[in-house]
Amino acid sequence: MNENIFDPNNSNFLTAIATALLVLVGLVQIFVLFSQRKQTRIALTEQYRQLWNSLKKHWGNVVFIGRENGEYYQVLDETSINALKEEVTKHRLDTPTIWALESIQKVCGTLGEVSTRVLQGHLKVSDIYPIFGTEFLRQSRPLRQLLDPEYSNSYHTDETTEQHKHIRAEVQDWLVYHDGLRRRCLIIIDLLWAEAARLEDLPPDDVRSAADAKTHAGKFNRRRVFKEALRLNGITKVFHALSLSRFLRKAEYSSWSNWTGINEDRLSSLNNEWTKRLLRDRY
Repeated sequence: MNENIFDPNNSNFLTAIATALLVLVGLVQIFVLFSQRKQTRIALTEQYRQLWNSLKKHWGNVVFIGRENGEYYQVLDETSINALKEEVTKHRLDTPTIWALESIQKVCGTLGEVSTRVLQGHLKVSDIYPIFGTEFLRQSRPLRQLLDPEYSNSYHTDETTEQHKHIRAEVQDWLVYHDGLRRRCLIIIDLLWAEAARLEDLPPDDVRSAADAKTHAGKFNRRRVFKEALRLNGITKVFHALSLSRFLRKAEYSSWSNWTGINEDRLSSLNNEWTKRLLRDRY
């Protein structure tokens, strides 16, 4: 006579019940783990949002230092800019510029910490992008020029004073002595730019200009984020490093090996729409 497998006294039945319970407990634990990680990411994101909002003045100082005197776009209002110009005139070559060094330390310290969180996998690029967004990226050129003096600048003017140039050199010297921080700041700018390109949040001309530059610099930037992720995490996070490196290709032109990149036809269409809208709003 066949043994009844549904008999509560049957060992096979009890084993099956125990296995099902273990699987259920495991699934619950996985769900709780993912929920905890999500809550941690939300808490971290809010923490960095508040921190960045508290650094607006320092961010404005950094943009002022990185820009030429004659450039129009600034973060701070006219009164604050005039006050900074007055500070520049008081600059002495034999003493450190405290306000400039404090600003670059605070701004790059925060950017570097956020970059480290992303490189370690504690935060996603999509988590931190709303904190900075396009307002940060549109003003990122002067910061990039401070971080990377070889970065091309087509906005040179004759109005930048020797004092201003010396303060900028002083800030760049500080960054040279903190090369790891400098690298991670460049990495977070690249990652945020790739996210903005993916979301089509930037003017098409800006996206095209950056994509043109990345035809030469893209490989170097991808290698940099890959190496930095491995440096922070070790070989166990090689797939995370590859994922971040691959993510930067969203800001490069699409190709047979980069089908998630920028489509030039789509970019031209967006540029036409953007131009028409701009003309319509202006006239």
